[in-house]
Amino acid sequence: MITHNAAETQAIAADLARTLHGGEVIALIGDLGAGKTTFVQGLALALGVTDRVKSPTFSVMNEYRVPDRARPGHGVVINSIKRLIHVDLYRLQTDAELSALSLADERRADTILLIEWPNAVSVDLAPDITVTIEHQGEDEREITIATK
Repeated sequence: MITHNAAETQAIAADLARTLHGGEVIALIGDLGAGKTTFVQGLALALGVTDRVKSPTFSVMNEYRVPDRARPGHGVVINSIKRLIHVDLYRLQTDAELSALSLADERRADTILLIEWPNAVSVDLAPDITVTIEHQGEDEREITIATK
């Protein structure tokens, strides 16, 4: 799928959000500035998250509460998903740093776990879904969504 702006990227993420039930691990693949956080913003909005979704590049992990009911017109009506966790492994350099995050403990039936740069360190969580975002021009992105 080709997108031409952030709104189109977020719309694709919202479509994906409507298929999620909880417990999924989503790998986000793309260069710096490709639009991974923009994608997460669209997914979060569709799930009803009202907090500002920011890149976890420096915080490493951001957690967002998903309300029981999504905002009208934005996605799922009643959520079994209670948490959205957005992780950026780009700056991690050792398996010890990764271990300190306890990501395996975060894989729960009521949680969506989105991981940027999953290949930066050896992550022991096989993704259920892989989203690849590639620059195709200044504003264009090609988004590929693959399930296992």
